[in-house]
Amino acid sequence: MTELILPILAILGAVTATAGSSLFLYKLVRHRRERFDEFRRASYIGALSEMATRSGYPLDMLRRWSPDGVFLETLLEFLKFLQGGERQNLLRLARELGIVERFVTELRTAKRRNARVEAVKALAEFADPASADALLEALWDPIDEVRWQAAGALAKIGDPRAVRPLLEVLQRESDWGASRIGDTLVAFGPAAVPDLARYALLGDPSLSSTTAHSPLIARVLGIIGDVRAEPAMLSALESADPELRIRAAAALGTVGSLACVPALRRARRDPEWEVRAQAAAALGRQMDGRAIVSLRESMRDENWWVRQNSAQALSEIPGGVSALVGSLEDDDRFARDAAIERLMAMGLVRKAVEAVKDGSAGEEQRFIVRQLVVLGRGEYLQEKASTEKVAG
Repeated sequence: MTELILPILAILGAVTATAGSSLFLYKLVRHRRERFDEFRRASYIGALSEMATRSGYPLDMLRRWSPDGVFLETLLEFLKFLQGGERQNLLRLARELGIVERFVTELRTAKRRNARVEAVKALAEFADPASADALLEALWDPIDEVRWQAAGALAKIGDPRAVRPLLEVLQRESDWGASRIGDTLVAFGPAAVPDLARYALLGDPSLSSTTAHSPLIARVLGIIGDVRAEPAMLSALESADPELRIRAAAALGTVGSLACVPALRRARRDPEWEVRAQAAAALGRQMDGRAIVSLRESMRDENWWVRQNSAQALSEIPGGVSALVGSLEDDDRFARDAAIERLMAMGLVRKAVEAVKDGSAGEEQRFIVRQLVVLGRGEYLQEKASTEKVAG
């Protein structure tokens, strides 16, 4: 038995020693490679810093560098922090070296997922119009991250041809993916509005299932804030979809003109409190005195947010503050509370109290303080003497 154990132990010892040596050599080689990479990276940083300020480059040397992955990584990192002429110099360098074309080819032909993802990320950083066609093709890639990165790259390029394909892609995305595409559409700005408005208004017949993400498109239009979207949002305000009505009411605060005020006033009767709340906020942004009566009525709404938004809206409309003050004697307790809270937030309650104390108060200020006493909110008067003065 002993005779068998000794050879086995010898073999195990040899294997262990070999494995240990191999691991040591691997770590040594890796360490040296990393040090060599860092040395090259430092050299590239110095060179690119110099090249960013120049319009001419030693192309022969750069062509030797360009296949190096460390050089490409350094170039892409540099581009994230440069602006203006310096950035344009390095972008021109990338085109002259064929780097953009190389990533375009990688995006189109690579079989590995990671390779396509890295290629499209690089193209997003370069934002070269020459890559637009390849990025449009990548919108149909089966990999989510490739599609989303391609959408972002097209937005950075600002190619309006991408808007309609993005709307088509939107139909097949999950809610999370659709939100990523929506953020991208915002980046196109006013150039995207005609296609987005058509989508939201009619349901584009050239696209399939065009109501799937209509609320998202309404939100995008609201963020862009272009008045050309107003007809689409007015139409959406009559939709059977509550979420679309909510988004449309909110969007009309930024895309609406005075022509949308009657529709927003009607929307305060919507069965969904979110629609009523957003409509009230939008009315405030329009600053149209025609909305004052409707907003005073909305301060009696059963929902707290609707009352608060209505009071906030009144504070923004010329003549609306007087309506808030008048609401201090409203028959509805909720309307009175909403008016007090808003007047306090505006600092008008404090000013009224101070004016009464020093004897400089006007009639409206005296009315505010008097109503505080009547409503049992005399704690804001701070001193008994002021309470007696007002009450008397």
